[in-house]
Amino acid sequence: MQRTPKILIVSPDARLQAEVDAALQGVADTNAVLHYAPDCRQGIEAIQTWRPLITLVEMGKDLRALKTFADEAAIAAPETNLAAVFSLDLFGPDTSESAILIEAIRAGIQDFLRRPISRADLGQLLDRLHRKAAIPVRTAAGKIISFISNKGGVGKSTLSVNLACGLAVRHPDRVLLIDASLQLGVCASMLDLKPATSLTDAVRERNRLDETLLRQLAVPHSSGLHLLAAPRDALEAADVDEEAIARVLTLARRTYDFVFVDTFPLIDSVMMAVMDLSDRVFLVTESVVPTLLGMVNLIRVLDNLGFPKDRQRIIVNRYSSFAGNLPAADVAARLGREVDHVVPYEKKLLIASNIGQPYVLNAWTWWGIGKVFAEMIEELPAIQAQHAPARNGTVAHAKPQAALEPAS
Repeated sequence: MQRTPKILIVSPDARLQAEVDAALQGVADTNAVLHYAPDCRQGIEAIQTWRPLITLVEMGKDLRALKTFADEAAIAAPETNLAAVFSLDLFGPDTSESAILIEAIRAGIQDFLRRPISRADLGQLLDRLHRKAAIPVRTAAGKIISFISNKGGVGKSTLSVNLACGLAVRHPDRVLLIDASLQLGVCASMLDLKPATSLTDAVRERNRLDETLLRQLAVPHSSGLHLLAAPRDALEAADVDEEAIARVLTLARRTYDFVFVDTFPLIDSVMMAVMDLSDRVFLVTESVVPTLLGMVNLIRVLDNLGFPKDRQRIIVNRYSSFAGNLPAADVAARLGREVDHVVPYEKKLLIASNIGQPYVLNAWTWWGIGKVFAEMIEELPAIQAQHAPARNGTVAHAKPQAALEPAS
């Protein structure tokens, strides 16, 4: 069936219209109708009256103007898809292309095309929009919930898997767990899944990734949870950078109601991109002094980076009240933060993780760890989706560091 999409071109360069027209000549089953606007003001007027399927807007170095245009376009015609068109010479030798693209994503841009526009790139964009039209439109952005820690082995992945599964039972097919522990992802084994696809596949397909493809790459679990598994090895993990993870997360929150992200205990640019897009960050620790000292360091780093406290929650995991162990009040005093959740130690939780059967699926909900999980899951839907990144400014390009543990 022939498609007749309406395409609006907003650019001070009138040659862009001819460039788009030439690229369309090679796109099969497409007879597009083009309209050109030389500036953003006329572009918004055209969006209001013409209601294009897609608006191609020339991206310059002034991202504030791009954000203003995207905000006005969203009000004028929410159904219009925005794609930024840019030339490689926009990025100077001292400018990070990925950082600028992440800022454009935050501004509301959904896709990108490089000039000169190729038939393949434009055809893939139109294919994505055609598939997207067949998916029911979501009325609200999903919520991104990430789990981070200053060291490995504190049960962060176990919490991610169990809370995601518990919520998925109540909201089947509407919860996605992304294993972004790039170097050592274990979520698939905890769910007894052997995924053929991973986060790396989503990154490699970023130019044609849409809601349909993302759901195809995610592996379903019997609980109703979908998993986007970690890269298979360090070589694959190298393909995941901050721009790629930001695009995947932005699309994921348009596809699912809840997006859980398990992470690796390393503060780098990928981690910062995850946290910037998170509506809630759970900081997972234990009531062990060396671990708490590392968590103090992590909290200090987050404060210095300007990450807002109201998006953070502290979880003391595997807590046991034996003599000599620090009570929750002492943990809070050492951290300088209130402890929001105390998860008791439970041997059966470890056994369940080892055999790939999430404990939460068979736990009693009126006592012990099952009750704690149930209470935490009840609170998750009340998290407010944020419409701005956690920090103002660009994604930090932090040099990779070792896990944030105190020196021994």
